[in-house]
Amino acid sequence: MDEKAKVSQVWGKRSAEFYAELENQPVHVAASNGKSFKGTLIGVDVYDILIRQETGLELLLPKGNIIYIHRASA
Repeated sequence: MDEKAKVSQVWGKRSAEFYAELENQPVHVAASNGKSFKGTLIGVDVYDILIRQETGLELLLPKGNIIYIHRASA
């Protein structure tokens, strides 16, 4: 079968790549409860992300409650 004829279910950057690029970078996270958080992304697993805020407080945020995450300006 021709490669163009195959329909890919996944294309572009995958979420694991996205999170890997943000590792140890400052991020801004918006949660579904209306709160937003800034910190350094220090961990990611299947269900959660972990950020460390400037105060040293580490927050475990469930991925299911995240509306968006992006690199924050330093």
